[in-house]
Amino acid sequence: MCPVLFSIPGPPSWAAVLLCLIFGAAALALEAHEQRRLGNWPNRPRLALMTLVGIAFAFAISYALRRWGPVPVRSWGTMLMVGFLAGLAWVIWDTRDDDDVDVDTLIDVTLAILVGAVVGSRLLAVALNWSDFASRPEDILKVWQGGLSFHGGLVGGFGAAALYLWRRGMSIPRMADLLTPSLAVGYAFTRVGCFLNGCCHGSPSDLPWAIALPHIPGDGLQGVPLHPAQLYGALGSLIIFGLLLLIRRHLRRPGHLFLSYLVLYSISRSIMEVFRAGASAEAFGPIPSLTVAQFASICIGLGAAALMYATRRRTGPECTDPESATEVATDASMHDPAGGGGGSS
Repeated sequence: MCPVLFSIPGPPSWAAVLLCLIFGAAALALEAHEQRRLGNWPNRPRLALMTLVGIAFAFAISYALRRWGPVPVRSWGTMLMVGFLAGLAWVIWDTRDDDDVDVDTLIDVTLAILVGAVVGSRLLAVALNWSDFASRPEDILKVWQGGLSFHGGLVGGFGAAALYLWRRGMSIPRMADLLTPSLAVGYAFTRVGCFLNGCCHGSPSDLPWAIALPHIPGDGLQGVPLHPAQLYGALGSLIIFGLLLLIRRHLRRPGHLFLSYLVLYSISRSIMEVFRAGASAEAFGPIPSLTVAQFASICIGLGAAALMYATRRRTGPECTDPESATEVATDASMHDPAGGGGGSS
């Protein structure tokens, strides 16, 4: 396992100056581009201000590295950001021909999802394992050490995005559908981060691909070959990504692709829980045959399926072909005396 990918040492003086120049130039270029796009070119005071902001940011980074360095770059946080960027890149490419969606909006809403997901996942994990944090509440902020709940992240990310879209007057179901495949992509990369970090591990196994983790605090499984449950989760998420691309053209109701993801993820997670160990595999009290995550997944999956059923089209013929639907509507109009379509004499 590799919890820390590498460490960033404090930069020498010449490197700090170079970093300030690079950040200042980048901030100047971005502000110039934005002013030209908005037709405000040239706004010299703002150009100077943004250049100074870039330089100040670079100086702060250099100072922090020299003061507290070397700074470790942790694998989980790195893969979280890689997953975030991969998901963002996918949705930008996927909506390149959609005139109703712009890149700025996609970046804003995905940032809201990222922040909401991290906060929500940490809060739920802390609530479920409060005994581990009661004596050391400062550890709540140490998210890089593990202890995150996907279900909490799902609620937090969706809530943050919904609030942002509601304030912008945008359709929440439609945007949820656009971002759903990206969610599957980001989850896959994050699970790879869990594997590198050694958290969310599997149960003992004698399969050829079982992996022994060097350090698992409190579980007594150090050196024991375990299921790479994190990689199972990553593979399952990539399969879900492919299924979403296959079924989305057949779904006509806004929000149903997101609900389909909830159903598919719930199935995948319930299966994956069979191979997991540790805190994530604790039995659910009222139903000991299920883990806490399995119970939550079943509830979410059934709820999503019920909502899809309740919001299905209740009127008119079931038809997924737009041309056929037009023909049916035209034919009905011609045979309806009150339709004004030539049916009356």
